[in-house]
Amino acid sequence: MASAFAASVLAVFLGLSASAHAQTGKPLLIGQTYVQTGPLASLSTEPLVGIRAMFTALNANGGINGRPVELRQLDDAYDPAKGAENVKTFAKDGAIGVLMPIGTSSSVGAIKAANELKIPVVGPYTGAGPVVKFTEYGFPVRISFDEEYSRIVNHLFTIGLSRIAFAHNDNPGARSAMESTQKFIAERGEKMVGSVAIKNDGSDAAERAAELAKLKPKAVVLSATNDVAAKFITAYRAAGGETAFYSFSFLNGQKLFQDIKKDAAGVVISQVVPYPWNSAMPVIAEYQAAMKKIGVNDFSYASLEGYVTAKVMVEGLKRAGANPTPESLQKGLESFKTLDIGGIAVSYRAGEHRGLTFSELSMLKADGRYLR
Repeated sequence: MASAFAASVLAVFLGLSASAHAQTGKPLLIGQTYVQTGPLASLSTEPLVGIRAMFTALNANGGINGRPVELRQLDDAYDPAKGAENVKTFAKDGAIGVLMPIGTSSSVGAIKAANELKIPVVGPYTGAGPVVKFTEYGFPVRISFDEEYSRIVNHLFTIGLSRIAFAHNDNPGARSAMESTQKFIAERGEKMVGSVAIKNDGSDAAERAAELAKLKPKAVVLSATNDVAAKFITAYRAAGGETAFYSFSFLNGQKLFQDIKKDAAGVVISQVVPYPWNSAMPVIAEYQAAMKKIGVNDFSYASLEGYVTAKVMVEGLKRAGANPTPESLQKGLESFKTLDIGGIAVSYRAGEHRGLTFSELSMLKADGRYLR
């Protein structure tokens, strides 16, 4: 797993560098602090592929005003202090902006440093409250965790499931998602049946699953990485627990199906970007073509989110003038008002950095495909 991940990161670097050398203008430097090491490293894999597809296609077509985009990446190991340090390094090296920090802790550190240094951060890969709240230099793309979980709870109550429990990775972002869900359930006059925190390596998933199954919830909402979710769901079903599983958008349904096969059937996942196989939507057709050009034919929601986030950065750079700076990039992004980027709209203006409003629920079928 680690070597495969390292190879994907190397591919990102090589793909962008090769395209950059084909251009004549000075590269536009963008930084990315991300999780390369530790138990949460798998969060980075798919989004980075979509980012590579976007920038490779962009640079092959002349970049921005004849200047290629260069993506420089540093590992933060999901440490907010390291994420902040990486942003400071990027700014010192002349970066114009920071793209898609991966995960809540990394993003919190990155945005804190970015606001101090006045350099825009576009599309953190999290919807946690401290990250999506308005700041001058934070530009969320995805909807917030609060919105995701509010919509899941609304759906559950609509279909008559009010006996709800929660299972989550033992980290700040996942914990905040549990607390939000607890609040939304309470607003409807009910109490959460219970919750469990699972170690980030999933080593206690079976124990936590047995603990929660005893409470007999009708629905279990998840905020867990793929490895943890796979172990938890398998153990829960083995313990004889019968429930509906609902997850936030970080769960990769295709990988879940590969890992646990029939146990994945019926899992419902919140999605914050459109269906990646709907080529009738212009941004999806563009994404699919860019993915194929880098030799990737396996589409996914997470790689599409990486692509869309990189596209938002590019649209901001295009509006940042002939010689973009962090300040002009900020103004360029805020000039969007509401911008259609191929079938979905991104909203930024001075004093309000809204991003997308899109979300939908999808269910994994017995063959691993999605039912929408």
